[in-house]
Amino acid sequence: MTYMMKILALLLVVGAGAWAYVANTRGNRPAMDMNARVTSGDAAFPVTLVAAERSPMSGAVTYTGSVVPFNEEDIYPRVTGRIVEMLVYPGDQVRAGQVVARLDDVELASRSREAQAMRATAEATRAQMDAEVTAAHQGVIQAEKELGSTEAELGYARAVAARSERLVGVGAISRQEHENDRSSAASLEAKREAARARIAQAQAMETSARRKLEAAGSMSAQAEAAARTAQIVRDYVTITAPSGGYVAKRLVAPGVLVQPGTPILKLTQIDRVRLQANVGEKDVASIKLGSTVTVMTTAGGPPLKARVTAMFPFVDAGARTAIVEALVDNAGRRFLPGQYVTMQFSTGDRPDGVTVPRSAVARLGGKATAWVVKDDRAEPRTVTTGLENPERVEVTQGLSAGERVVARGHEALYAGARVTDVTRDKPAVPAGDEPKNMPGMSTPTEHPSQRKEPEHAGH
Repeated sequence: MTYMMKILALLLVVGAGAWAYVANTRGNRPAMDMNARVTSGDAAFPVTLVAAERSPMSGAVTYTGSVVPFNEEDIYPRVTGRIVEMLVYPGDQVRAGQVVARLDDVELASRSREAQAMRATAEATRAQMDAEVTAAHQGVIQAEKELGSTEAELGYARAVAARSERLVGVGAISRQEHENDRSSAASLEAKREAARARIAQAQAMETSARRKLEAAGSMSAQAEAAARTAQIVRDYVTITAPSGGYVAKRLVAPGVLVQPGTPILKLTQIDRVRLQANVGEKDVASIKLGSTVTVMTTAGGPPLKARVTAMFPFVDAGARTAIVEALVDNAGRRFLPGQYVTMQFSTGDRPDGVTVPRSAVARLGGKATAWVVKDDRAEPRTVTTGLENPERVEVTQGLSAGERVVARGHEALYAGARVTDVTRDKPAVPAGDEPKNMPGMSTPTEHPSQRKEPEHAGH
């Protein structure tokens, strides 16, 4: 079996060799011309040449940016509760103070009623203490009146006793009458002291009542504050928009039990928007506050002219970019949050400078090179660039106005390479006058051996 397989393989090799021989000797393809010489080293490279011009120059850099709302905030409940109603949907416009959702208020309403009852009790206690103070004050006044009456009677009794003492000395009255007058005066003195004691007691009762009134007043104020707080907390079940804007998203659905700090709605303000771009650190220094920004959207429309309003004072360590922002009005809602925009930042103006097309400057490893052509020979020259825009580059050093440089086709050039300007050498052909191939003539790319003879009639 192995012997047969070897014979079969040998036959296959011999057959392949025979087929290759026939294909090479019987084919119609011309044999390679071994006398042809490679003359590419002498050939001129087709390039596009332009002259460096002295003209005004406006620098610009272009970056892709995005639209950010002027302000974006989440709406949170301030109390625990179950959402029973949500009154707005994404895209709705809301005003400041508008009700956007409601929570279940059964528990908070009960607490509010309890606080109201405690406030009523405290008010009643305060009113009672106020009445006690009034009564105590009236007791003091009454005691003072009694004291005054007693002191008047005591003065009269003392005068009578002094008179009777004189009369008893001359024998006009008896000793017993004199003793009676003295006893009356002494009794009135005791009555006066009792009246004074009652005044002190009434004053003490009034002081105590006033202190109780102050305590009742404090309790009433505390109950009033508690009731007011309970009412405020109860009102938290009605959730309102803190500011005007548009509803961007519903974050929860009705029926969900939410806690304070749980966002339920996202609100954005887009009547003004922030256009932000991450600008490379090499271009940040060229952009200033107030610099002109030309903004274009993917939806088309005329470009918008704006100004740089903010530059974030730090560079992202990974991307090496800084955020540059332009704040613009968006009353017509031309810009939508999250939308991509093209932002062209002005980096300065030069009234007179040497400029070349952007394609004429090649950069490698941070070095800028222009291919300068003299006597149809190209030489690389290191140049220093200044302002740039999407079309042209300013050359501050290394190039003079009028010198010819290679704008296109410099990728394969080497120092001293011969070049030819295709824009100069290409003949202008009027439309409709293109040459047509005649029968029996070869096309420019047709080999003579592939030319077919014209067919004669009757063949």
